[in-house]
Amino acid sequence: MNRKIINQALKFENLAPTYSQVKELCSLVAEYQSENGIYFLQAKRGEQVIIKDEGLFFVFLSQTQNINCSSFSDLHKLLNPSSRAENIESSGNSKNSYIAVFDSVVLFKKRGEFTQLYQKSDLEYLESVDNILAIENGETFLNIERYLEHFDEEYFVYISGYSNSLTREFLSSKNVTFFVDYDIEGMNIYESFSCKSKHLHIAKNLESYFLNKKYHNVALYEKQRKNLKKEYSKELEPVIGLIKKYSTVVEQEIIYEAS
Repeated sequence: MNRKIINQALKFENLAPTYSQVKELCSLVAEYQSENGIYFLQAKRGEQVIIKDEGLFFVFLSQTQNINCSSFSDLHKLLNPSSRAENIESSGNSKNSYIAVFDSVVLFKKRGEFTQLYQKSDLEYLESVDNILAIENGETFLNIERYLEHFDEEYFVYISGYSNSLTREFLSSKNVTFFVDYDIEGMNIYESFSCKSKHLHIAKNLESYFLNKKYHNVALYEKQRKNLKKEYSKELEPVIGLIKKYSTVVEQEIIYEAS
């Protein structure tokens, strides 16, 4: 982790810094954006630098600095941890560092077959695969065979939140249905992906889960509400409407498990 990069990232918390204030970070972002074919930071010399996609900004920091962060508060905790446990949780110096090993693989499964890991050199074997269900939650992905009646797709990919760069690259040329948490971050994750075509899987009777205290999560909503964007694609309006209506969220792993 480069503390200078983290400190420069924090300059975006309450304002748009000038290019000279975040020069090193901008250089790293330019390289990352070019390598991954994505765009989330508007940066020109002599002008203010603007974050265009905050979700991807934190994905960039997590991957390049080997940390776990999704907000500016996470960055503050990283630089000023209140305890050793908190430092381990937010930094890459823990068992969570194993995530870096899997940053350049696609976790893929075909209906009725075992899950497999594909490196970039192996993806040629998946060129004929076109329609994919992308799953956010690891438990749901590993147990997808139990819920096949709810899906038409034959192929499944684990995205683990905002996903690694290779998985994003792989999905960019596919028709992808996203099965993510019905929360603010889930909607932001969906918006962050570019695919040949993409759709959101919306469970039947979804509102009933928002109504039932056994299934919804108010605490998670309160934690995420600061990340609610002003605008979302039209396809997400039903879910965003439920989140705002009930001031709560629903995580995907309980959806079909509960039924």
